[in-house]
Amino acid sequence: MAHEGKNYEKDELLEILWHLDECHDLTLTSLREHDHSSRFETALNEFANNGAIKFDGANIELTAKGKESAQEIIRRHRLAERLLVDVLGKTPEETEQAACEFEHILAPELVESICVLLGHPKTCPHGSPIPEGKCCIEAKKSVGSLIIPLSEIRANQSAKISSINTTDETRMEKLLSLGIVPGSMVKVMQKNPALVIEINQTQVALESSIGLDIKVWRPTP
Repeated sequence: MAHEGKNYEKDELLEILWHLDECHDLTLTSLREHDHSSRFETALNEFANNGAIKFDGANIELTAKGKESAQEIIRRHRLAERLLVDVLGKTPEETEQAACEFEHILAPELVESICVLLGHPKTCPHGSPIPEGKCCIEAKKSVGSLIIPLSEIRANQSAKISSINTTDETRMEKLLSLGIVPGSMVKVMQKNPALVIEINQTQVALESSIGLDIKVWRPTP
């Protein structure tokens, strides 16, 4: 259990370092402002010794090795957030604690399965980028145009939703409340002047622009 706790702490530190790097503020000062305790000091020294980070005065640099490790953790965390919001109907504000737990226990193959299920989302519910995995790169090569915006579906066609890609939390909450989630079947009833769809035997009118945020599997001819 002590070993698991130590690894948990290292994962948490890597996640913080990644966040600070995204903000172009990866310094010892910023790290200590983020966490006023000294609980990361040992892990920070271990990362320096094993080549995951470099120090340049007060600045910290994630090396290629460090970025690879941090990226895996960030990917797990942000995909977990996407799963909680898109499939389980949680709000973005409710996801943080559960996603923190998920990121430490998700096996690599399960992470890939979740990513495929969600249609290889580009961002988390808060709008931060989700690092690509092997499945995303393979999907670009093999799937390509199989996933398209709902707006490209013709009237009277049905398709299965693959993902919802929007950084607008209000819009996301609206879609979720209507049952518009990955895996659901949707039928386009009308495209103009408003987008009218049928889902769960109910017709819903949406702004036309929302059709760009809803990604679906291209219908079979």
